[in-house]
Amino acid sequence: MFKSHGKAKPDPNRWLKFVMGSAVCRWTSQDGKHRAYLIARNDGGFSCASDYFSDDEFEKCWVTAGVDGSIFGSEEIAVREIHASYPWSRDVKREDYA
Repeated sequence: MFKSHGKAKPDPNRWLKFVMGSAVCRWTSQDGKHRAYLIARNDGGFSCASDYFSDDEFEKCWVTAGVDGSIFGSEEIAVREIHASYPWSRDVKREDYA
């Protein structure tokens, strides 16, 4: 007899992992369903990425929405781009990766 272990619970604090570098910080929308990341690239530049929480009955997990192909020369420029692309990020606290 097999025992069901149920569905895996999504980890709301999980940070995305990137081949191109490491997440420095993220912003989580007020509704808790969207996140934007600042990525420190291995080549010295910066990029952006995002994910969203899917409420689809077969998912119930975080889904990568995309990684911006742009490379920014400084953290400040990348943060401005995040705020332009995700206006809600201006209204929430920045979460630094510890």
